[in-house]
Amino acid sequence: MMLVSDWFSQTRAVRARKERGLHPVSEVNRFAILVCGLFCGICVSLTYAYDLFTTQFRDQFQLSAGDLSTVSTVGLVFCYFLLPYSLIFETMGPFLNFVICLVTGVIGTVCLALTFTGKIPGNTATITVFYAFLNTASGLIDTTYVSTLFEIFPRNRGPVVCLAKVMTGLGSTIFACLSTTFFKDDIVGFIYFLCAVIAVVTVCAGFVIVLPPYYMNWWRLRNKDLEEVAELAATKPLYHHKSVPMRRLAVGYAVVITMILFFTIETPIVSFVHSVSRGSEIGIGVIAVMLTLCLFLMVLPLRCLGGIDEPAPTDEEVRAIAQLYATPRETSSDDGAVESEVTLNKPAVVAAAVAAQGDSPTNSEPVAAPGTEEEAEKDRYARQDPRYQGTTVMDYIKSPDLWFILLYMFCIAPIGIMVSYNGSTVSIAKTGEARSAQTSALYTAFLGLGNSVGRMAFGLFEAYVQYQRGRGGKLLVTTALFVCPVIATVGGVLLLVLPGKVILLPYILVYITNGFNAALQALIFTCLFERFHNTLYNMGFMVTVICVICFNRLLFGMYVDMKHRQLGLSAAQECNTAVCIQVPFIVSTCLAAAGLIFAALVHVRYARYVARVRKQSEEKAAERSSEGEFVELQEGL
Repeated sequence: MMLVSDWFSQTRAVRARKERGLHPVSEVNRFAILVCGLFCGICVSLTYAYDLFTTQFRDQFQLSAGDLSTVSTVGLVFCYFLLPYSLIFETMGPFLNFVICLVTGVIGTVCLALTFTGKIPGNTATITVFYAFLNTASGLIDTTYVSTLFEIFPRNRGPVVCLAKVMTGLGSTIFACLSTTFFKDDIVGFIYFLCAVIAVVTVCAGFVIVLPPYYMNWWRLRNKDLEEVAELAATKPLYHHKSVPMRRLAVGYAVVITMILFFTIETPIVSFVHSVSRGSEIGIGVIAVMLTLCLFLMVLPLRCLGGIDEPAPTDEEVRAIAQLYATPRETSSDDGAVESEVTLNKPAVVAAAVAAQGDSPTNSEPVAAPGTEEEAEKDRYARQDPRYQGTTVMDYIKSPDLWFILLYMFCIAPIGIMVSYNGSTVSIAKTGEARSAQTSALYTAFLGLGNSVGRMAFGLFEAYVQYQRGRGGKLLVTTALFVCPVIATVGGVLLLVLPGKVILLPYILVYITNGFNAALQALIFTCLFERFHNTLYNMGFMVTVICVICFNRLLFGMYVDMKHRQLGLSAAQECNTAVCIQVPFIVSTCLAAAGLIFAALVHVRYARYVARVRKQSEEKAAERSSEGEFVELQEGL
């Protein structure tokens, strides 16, 4: 195991493993980062647990539907306005971001608890401010740990990142379970519990979740010479080539699937069966906690799980891997100039260090270019699909592909946002029944379950796409873009036409869409673009900010308040007719259907790009093969 001090000295850690004859990539350390990331994902779900507080907010502080919408909207803006933090991540890594998460999370939860106890005046303004602090922590935890996992698990990013994102969905279910078992009728105690969870997780994450050695930023480059930089950069192809031990990953998926099955059974029982004894409720809470702690099974140092003291690759293997992941530069022009270089994209200082030593990325003798059909075949199987290249963020901003993806997200997000953060309000309008804590817990729990299913589905799809063999008829990851518009449109139509008694069906469809879209947003940028994943990921969140303001507050909140006034209802009454929510969902359903247009644009353009890159790679491989045969013929003569 790596010592704690080694987390702050990548050079020392890499050299120590080399001296012991071990592989530079430690699987136990990688899975320790993953497990910590899973608990970060649970903390991120605090934004989805908002519906747990709405009943208490309304009853204790007499907030209207518009006030509740204001609280959630401002909170979500702070949750998703993360571009400024990208600068911190890109230059200094994740540590400082986790410190910010610790401070804002503790302030938000403690102040909310004091508001509920009456020590701080409770009104729309104070609740909005404190909830914004809590949401800042939630959103920043998400972008920080996910962006780190992108770099730690480049070969298996789909199943790994989506496993972490599944916990974001399950986190709201876990919190809903604990709120109705350990903290039944004790909202203040529950909020203090959230404070403790955030504090423990962010402190641990600050020391455990670190970027891989090859990731060079300003902070790491401060005190390193060219030799150290080149030594760390040489680990990049090893990270890109090495798959995780599937048994360890399977343990994680087994635990998550068990949790999904457990909560699917537990949720309706606790919410609607009134004869459940207090002891049984506590027992259910204990089981939920124990299942969550089972995630630590992935880091057990057991050889049967794989990844324990793996020997270092030979020099020949290192050279072959480095050559495999640093292939030709390709230039083409189609619909504008397109530059593609399927390379490791080393920072300029790294490239300079390698060039100064006149060596390959492994600090050994140069590697010959591959020229045989066998090497070309190996290259095909080892590689993932080519990605759009860019040396600066502006290169991507100028690309229409990025804007098509952002417009796609703008179409898909509104219906998920309105259902996720106004589930009880929509239910009241459709059913005419009063708001209750049990109903809020039910919707929050199924929100988590639906999100989990959607996230897991996309993760498995991405893994299948990236590792299927052969080129003929190969699926591209952009094929998944068509899933969300279809399911969201169906869910929106059902929500509009079905009676309130079966509203859970369209809710579940929208929840699944939400999860699938969240996983897609987390991975689509790293699948399609070569660099600046954290910045691009946060640009996707900026779209969410716009959607939250435009659709959650301006459309949904203001429309419900307008109908409330037109119906002549008092402040204590809620808008309990379907007409109150009809227009917002007609608009969001039409937008979801329009998402199919942008999905088609992204898919067609990327398919053409991939075909172009593959064709040019094949032509260059054929040229190298012909040159080799010509040289052999000359030598024979």
